[in-house]
Amino acid sequence: MKHIRPAFFATLAMAFILNTAAVSAQGPGRGNRQGNCTQGADLISTLPNEELSDAEIAGMYYMIEEEKLARDVYLALYEEWNDRIFENIARSEQRHMDAVENLMRKYSLEVPALEERGLFADAELQILYNSLLEKGKISLADALNVGATIEDLDIYDLDERLALADNADIQMVFQNLSKGSRNHLRAFVFRLGLAGESYDAQYITDEELETILSSPGEKGSADENGEQLFRGNGRWTKGSGRAYTDVSVYCPPA
Repeated sequence: MKHIRPAFFATLAMAFILNTAAVSAQGPGRGNRQGNCTQGADLISTLPNEELSDAEIAGMYYMIEEEKLARDVYLALYEEWNDRIFENIARSEQRHMDAVENLMRKYSLEVPALEERGLFADAELQILYNSLLEKGKISLADALNVGATIEDLDIYDLDERLALADNADIQMVFQNLSKGSRNHLRAFVFRLGLAGESYDAQYITDEELETILSSPGEKGSADENGEQLFRGNGRWTKGSGRAYTDVSVYCPPA
C-alpha cells in the first residue's frame, strides 16, 4: 500500500484546526445537544417510516456498536495520552451513536446497552476493541494510527451498509456518519504527518484514501445520496441558502 505524501498535510492543516476548535468550543460532555439535536431530529422526522429489511436492521445494530467502539477507544486513549484530539472526536462519536439510536427508536427497535465502556454484544467488535486499545497504548503515534484505522473501517462498513439500504432516513444518517468519519480520518492522518509518520489504508482502497486526504474538510449536512444539503427560507433545499447543522445529530428524547 502507498504511504501518504507530506504534501497532503498542508491541505489538511486548516480543516483539522477548524474542526478541533469547533468541537472544543462545545465544552465538556456531548456538546450543544439541545440545539443540534432538535435541528437534526426535525429533518429526520419529516422522512417517512418505510418497511425495514433484515439488512437495514442488522446495519443499524452493527453501526451503533461500531460507533461505540470508536467512542470507547478514543476516551481510553485520551486518558492514556491526554491529547485533545481523542477527547474531541469521542464527543463526535457519541453524536454518531445518538443518530443511529434515534433511527432505532423511530422504528421501535430495542436499543442495546451503550453506556458501559469496552463491552460489545458483537464478538468480533469486542476482539477488535481489545486489540486496538492494546496497540494504542504503545505510543502516541500508535494511538493516532489506531484512530485513523477506526475511521478507515467506519467508512468501509458504512459504504457496505449504504449499498444494502433503501430507506431515505437510514441512508441520510449513514451518509452523514461517513462524512464525519472522513473528517476524522483527515485529522488523524494530519497529526501523524506532524509526527513524521504515515498511514496506509487498511480497509478502503489506496485511491479512496488519497481522494479523501487530498480534498478539504466537509461541512454542513448531506442528503441520502451524499449531496450537500442547505436550508433557506425555512425549507430544506439543495444548492442555495446556508449550510445547515450536521443532520447526523439526531438525539434521543429527554
